Amino acid sequence: MILKIKNSYFDFPDIKITIIMPKNNLFIFLLLIPLFLSAQDSGLRKPLDIPLYLSGTFGELRSNHFHSGLDIKTQGREGLPVYAVDDGYVYRIKISRNGYGKALYIKHPSGLVSVYGHLKKFNERIQSYIKQKQYKKQSFEIEVFPYAIELPVKKGEIIAYSGNTGGSSGAHLHFEIRNIKEHPLNPMSYGITVEDTVRPVIRNAFAYPLDFHSHINLKNQRVKLNFKPVNDSVFIADTILANGKIGFGIESFDRQNDSYNRNGVYKIRMSVNGLPVYEHIMQEFSFYRSHYINTFIDYSYYKKYRRRIQKLWVEPYNLLQIYSLLIDDGMIEINNHNYYNIEIQVFDFNGNRTQLIVPVTGYSAKSFEPKKANPGAYHIKAHQNNSFQIGNWQVVFPEKAAYYDFDIEINSDKNELKIEDKAIPLHKSLQIKYPLNQIDKTLQAYAYIAKNGKKNKKYYIYSLKKNDTLTGYSKYFGNFSIAYDSVKPYIKPLNFKPKARLNNYRYLKFKIGDKHTGINKYNGYIDNEWILLEYDYKKGTLTYDFSDKKLQGNRHQLKIIVTDKMGNTREYSTYFYRNP
Repeated sequence: MILKIKNSYFDFPDIKITIIMPKNNLFIFLLLIPLFLSAQDSGLRKPLDIPLYLSGTFGELRSNHFHSGLDIKTQGREGLPVYAVDDGYVYRIKISRNGYGKALYIKHPSGLVSVYGHLKKFNERIQSYIKQKQYKKQSFEIEVFPYAIELPVKKGEIIAYSGNTGGSSGAHLHFEIRNIKEHPLNPMSYGITVEDTVRPVIRNAFAYPLDFHSHINLKNQRVKLNFKPVNDSVFIADTILANGKIGFGIESFDRQNDSYNRNGVYKIRMSVNGLPVYEHIMQEFSFYRSHYINTFIDYSYYKKYRRRIQKLWVEPYNLLQIYSLLIDDGMIEINNHNYYNIEIQVFDFNGNRTQLIVPVTGYSAKSFEPKKANPGAYHIKAHQNNSFQIGNWQVVFPEKAAYYDFDIEINSDKNELKIEDKAIPLHKSLQIKYPLNQIDKTLQAYAYIAKNGKKNKKYYIYSLKKNDTLTGYSKYFGNFSIAYDSVKPYIKPLNFKPKARLNNYRYLKFKIGDKHTGINKYNGYIDNEWILLEYDYKKGTLTYDFSDKKLQGNRHQLKIIVTDKMGNTREYSTYFYRNP
């Protein structure tokens, strides 16, 4: 008999065990089963011991990505205990100035991974482990992958404390569940639920002609629909006249009990005359494809109004895998003199539903001529590399930088490159190149490519000097120019005075910043030994914890070095007194 054992604690390979025994010893085998198959509780416990209220739901629409977990409110506070949702081990720790800030990744016996982001600090055992790694690497920002035996955890163990680190805009816990493919999964499917008896809201609805032979109310353009309530869950729109291939889009959100946050919805379904033709469910997605959100929404509407319409049809260049039902990609063919009843249903995870009914009457109209491109425009082909020389400037759209082909106007003068600011999303950054030999030699070291804002404001974009060329990378169109930064960053002590006695101080704090390109790196030293400085980029502060190491002697030399993205460096030096 072959018994396949799935390892239930550490990330070792599955084990095959061959058991040979007499038939009359079956009871011995039954006694051995618990030794091989550890009892597992499939339900996860809550990561916080407070009532759960959400400021963000799984799959919620964000800038250039879908939200990959739950944002759990922490009552406006930091420092709440965060608990392991199941047995497992810490397999990844990442600390960064943005993103998830201080984050823990725990692998569980089921193969799932739980993620805890924006943490203030870890528990003492994990904190000690990661600080040793930071001091060894001499870096605050770090990513490590501990061995399975190094940091095991038990379900319900305090693993960290909630915070506001990284790209967080307020104190909360970002919580995720991932599968073996590192795809984020909806944590609500694993027992992390909230009280919710509130129906989703359909804020706006739109109809779209999808080619130049189609119309909505005799217009070959997006049309906003007027609708009114039938009851608290059903709304009906004014009848529209249409012909040809059309699609629908809605702007919607969800709320939970006792919460006013406008969160993402779980599922949207559309039917035509009772036949389902479209459904997407926010249950699982791939990080790799998350940027295709720009094909999922009406990007031109978002760019103009900063609000997201979810398209209920699928473009051919949309590679998302969130769709559970598609007939003709959700596109609807409307024929003359026919009548159609479109039903759009929006659900939250708890099954609360809101429905919009759109009556459509088929009514033929003349075809509309497609708009002709400006003869001077450049044609961008999505599936090939596109390179254009415009004066001293070179503009490169790499292969698959765009989702689809389009035309765009590009002009330049000696000092500025003007790329038509069209409402077209980019999947990859375009490259803007300028020859260094066209820049004064005394200024080349300080030169970068900037995106021009209002009132001649210059915004740094990632710039690289290579092969006598200055190259900038941008995912957005607009006007660009060469800018210069020769100004050093600034460093200011916040909680102490130079040359003072600091016996009773727990921390040293500094304010740092840079007026042009931003902070690139920073280091600190006490008595010529590297110290760990925690960087909060939102506040622009560096913090040193005196408990990190015991100082020897009474008088101590302090040095802080900060460098901006152009290599300009500021050094701050002083001394202080502190008894061992």
